[in-house]
Amino acid sequence: MKKYVIISGGLGVLGQSYAKALIEDGYDILLLDTKVFPEDGAIYGEYFKCDITDEKDMARLGNHLSSAGCEIHGLVNNASCQPEGFTNELEDYSPDTFRRVLEVNLVGSFLLVKLVVPFMKRQGFGSIVNIGSIQGVVAPTFAIYEGMNITSPLVYAVSKAGIIHFCKWVAAKYGRYGIRCNAVSPGGVGDSQRGGSDFAKTYASRVPLGRMATSNDAAEAVRFLISDRSGYITGQNLLVDGGWTIY
Repeated sequence: MKKYVIISGGLGVLGQSYAKALIEDGYDILLLDTKVFPEDGAIYGEYFKCDITDEKDMARLGNHLSSAGCEIHGLVNNASCQPEGFTNELEDYSPDTFRRVLEVNLVGSFLLVKLVVPFMKRQGFGSIVNIGSIQGVVAPTFAIYEGMNITSPLVYAVSKAGIIHFCKWVAAKYGRYGIRCNAVSPGGVGDSQRGGSDFAKTYASRVPLGRMATSNDAAEAVRFLISDRSGYITGQNLLVDGGWTIY
């Protein structure tokens, strides 16, 4: 019987980093994404193409999991999106862009949790990890974005704050079934950010540990919270930020 951990946004830099770490721990990985499967097939895990905001796709995923006769050990809600206009100033922000980000980051995560909870209740165990951000905990330091080609829009912070509190509700509701739900909130991740070297230097200068996070830093936190080593931890938000939020 396969011991699945499902990862949304599984073909991205972070998704693949989580998958690699979890495969090393002996899990079977099911990657969810809307991207075209790489021609060389060089990815960590099995791939199931779907849109997590589409209820028909989620029903198709549910049928796939039921027919596979698998255990669902974990779910990593990692998917996010940056549609056209994502980095616009608030005064010029499109409501459609705002809604789309909320739909992927929050509604998509809701639909996946709705799908896996019945499996986990029957099993009597399961670990859900939501990928948050320091921006869902503290306000952005806007000075670091001045003159850069990167920013932190309101919708990103709002959605990440929501995904963190999401964990507490799920943890409180389903803990009696052995289901745990936590969040991992990285600081700026160097190998997935688009700000370039100048932004990386500016960011690192404000971090007590003197560097940006790596996708591997986040992956180590995810693998801990998915595993039984964190068996008495639920409803928590693990900050992986090099000390950024201590100030």
